[in-house]
Amino acid sequence: MRRTFQFLFTCALAASAMMLAACGREAPVPATAPASVTAKVVTAAPKPTGPLAADASCITAVCHASYRSAPHLHQPTAVGACFSCHLQDTGNHTYPVARKGNAMCTFCHAVSGTKQHQHKAIEQQGCTACHDPHASRAKFLLVGDTVGATCARCHETPMKKHAHEPFAAGQCTVCHQPHQSEYPSLLRNGAGADHCFGCHTDKQKAMTQLPHVHKASLEACTNCHGPHATDYPKQLKRSANDTCLSCHAKLKDEMAKANVVHGAIAEGCVTCHDPHASSQPGELKERMDKVCLTCHDKPMKTASGRNIASMAPVLASSSLHGPVRSGGCSECHNPHAANEPNLLRKYFPDRFYAGFDVNNYALCFTCHDKQLVLLPKTAALTNFRDGDRNLHFVHVNRSEKGRTCKSCHDVHGSNLPNHMAASVPFEGSGWAMPIKYEAARDGGTCTPGCHDEKSYHRNKPVSTAPKSNPETPLINPPAATEPATRGAQ
Repeated sequence: MRRTFQFLFTCALAASAMMLAACGREAPVPATAPASVTAKVVTAAPKPTGPLAADASCITAVCHASYRSAPHLHQPTAVGACFSCHLQDTGNHTYPVARKGNAMCTFCHAVSGTKQHQHKAIEQQGCTACHDPHASRAKFLLVGDTVGATCARCHETPMKKHAHEPFAAGQCTVCHQPHQSEYPSLLRNGAGADHCFGCHTDKQKAMTQLPHVHKASLEACTNCHGPHATDYPKQLKRSANDTCLSCHAKLKDEMAKANVVHGAIAEGCVTCHDPHASSQPGELKERMDKVCLTCHDKPMKTASGRNIASMAPVLASSSLHGPVRSGGCSECHNPHAANEPNLLRKYFPDRFYAGFDVNNYALCFTCHDKQLVLLPKTAALTNFRDGDRNLHFVHVNRSEKGRTCKSCHDVHGSNLPNHMAASVPFEGSGWAMPIKYEAARDGGTCTPGCHDEKSYHRNKPVSTAPKSNPETPLINPPAATEPATRGAQ
C-alpha cells in the first residue's frame, strides 16, 4: 500500500512540474513529501527577446529567482510593482529605470542633501554603491551581508588587537550616520568629546561634576584613542606612558635625567592617575596616601633588589609626621623621578652621624625653620630645650658625630610623641639602638644606647646651660627672630 502511494504521488508531482515548467514556473517541493521525492532542478531561462505578457511576473523560478528567496526585499519588488522604478520594455527585454542616477532613489527616499556633511559615496558612486535596489540578505538592502562588510568595501580599516566594541561587531552606524550629518566624519552625537559622550555617559558625568579635569580629555578623544582599533588597551594610539609623555614633555625630560625613577611608572601612569577627571589634584585616583598604599601597604622589593618596608604599620601609629598625616607624600618624595635615594626631593642624610652642614637638611627646612639647628638658645623655637638651651642645636650642630634627624625620629610616624622612634639603626651595624624616650608635662627623658639617662625641663632646667657649646658650631647663629615652626618638639 505504501509503495503504491509513493508511486502515485511521484507521478502527480512530475506532471505538475512539467506543466509549471512550460509556463516558466518552478514546481515547489511539498513540505510533507517523502524523503525519496526531490524537486526537479530548474535552470535559469534565457533572456527573453520580446516583451512579456501584461500579467506576467518578473520573479519566477527561472527569472530573477533569487529575489523570491532573499530575506529582505525592496517593497516595490515584494509586491511585484516593478514599474514603480522601471519603464516599459523598449525592446529586447530592456526595461530602463524611470529616473537617472540618485534621483531614482530620492524620488521616494529623502535621506541626503540637507545637512552640512554628506557621505561622499552618495555623490560619487550613487546609492547602489551601498544598497541593492531589489533584494538583499541584509537589512536596509545592503550590498554586503552586514553594515561592517558594506562599509569595508570602501573603508579599509584593519582589525587590531584592541577594538572599539561597535567596530568589532561591524556596527559602524552606531557612531556614524550612513548618509549625512551635521558633524565631521558623519558622526551621530556631536563633534569631539560630545560624540563619545553619546555612549560614555560615565565619563561625561565625571568631567562635568568633578573639580579636577585632565585638559587633554576636554579636547578630541581621538588625540589619545583610536576610534576603531589599535594595538594597545583602551584603543590608545600608543602605550599609556607614551601617550601621556607625548604632552608631558617636562616630565619626560625629568625622568630621562633622574637617577631614580619610580617603579610604578613601569606599570603605567594610569596606575595612579585617572586620565579623564578626578576629585583629587593631579587627577589622582584617590587621596595621595591611599594611592601610594595601593602598592606600599606591603613589603616590596625594587628591581635592583632593595627591600622596601610596608608603610601600613607606620600609618597606624598615633604620632605621624605632618605630611604623612595630611596624605601629602609628595611633600618629601617626588612621585615620578628624583636624583636622591627613595625619590626624595632634596638631600637627606640617611645615617646616624653626620658632620653638621645646614645644606644636609634642605629637605627638612622646606617646612621647618633652619634656626632650629642654628640657635644655641631659644625660648620658643622648639620644645626640645632645657630651659632656654636648644637641645636640637646640641645634638645636630657638631663638626663631628652630629646626630641626624633619623637618630631620634621615625620620619614617617611612631607611637611615641613627636614621632620619636622606639629604636633606630645604629651607625654601621645591624643593631637597632633603643631610644627609650618618655615625655613629661614640660620636657622628657631619654635613655638611649648612646648615653645615660638624661632629662630636660623647659620651666625648671635640669642643669644650667654651659656658657658655650662644647663643640663650636660650623655656622655662627644669626641674630634673628624665632618664628614658630611646624612640628616643633
